Amino acid sequence: MVTDNSERRRYGGASFEDRQSDRREKLVRAAIEVFGRWGREGATVAAICAEAGLTPRYFYESFPNSDALFLEAYREVQAELLAEMAKAEGPDPVRSALTGFYTTLAAHQGQARVFLLDPHGREPDMQAAGEPTARRLADLFAPGVTAPLALAGMRGAIIQIARSWIAGGFVEPVETVVDTALAYARAAAGAPNQGAHR
Repeated sequence: MVTDNSERRRYGGASFEDRQSDRREKLVRAAIEVFGRWGREGATVAAICAEAGLTPRYFYESFPNSDALFLEAYREVQAELLAEMAKAEGPDPVRSALTGFYTTLAAHQGQARVFLLDPHGREPDMQAAGEPTARRLADLFAPGVTAPLALAGMRGAIIQIARSWIAGGFVEPVETVVDTALAYARAAAGAPNQGAHR
């Protein structure tokens, strides 16, 4: 007996595609938690599946390996970081953006360690995944600045401040970190030859 394909692919009112998408999202959310808890090297497929409440079969349905899942989790964390930063308000947009950036890192310390420290210097896919967020951060931290060297220096300084702060255990208050980073944002805003190269 041949079963109608559309009926076979539906379960509990949800299509196969919907269920697969839901499982994928559960794995990404679980990965963010597990990577944040154990680090990239310490996270296993078994631990991620246990966190998601799924079997490894469903892991490999969506991802070829844990590196591919880490890349997807990295993208998700970046999107969440930008969304949290968008909530920051104040009379000084640059200070507000920096405050939102460092406050969000401090509020999610496990994820901050993994997703800002671990990807550094890694494979090209990670660098490519981070580039849109890096450009968006540059727009927020140095609005109107187009000089490539000024932007590169400012962005590198602000990210390195974050990495040092994270590695040091978030000891300094957010306000201190923001004040330190703000000096580099202001320097970029005052750089010569704006827009000389793109």
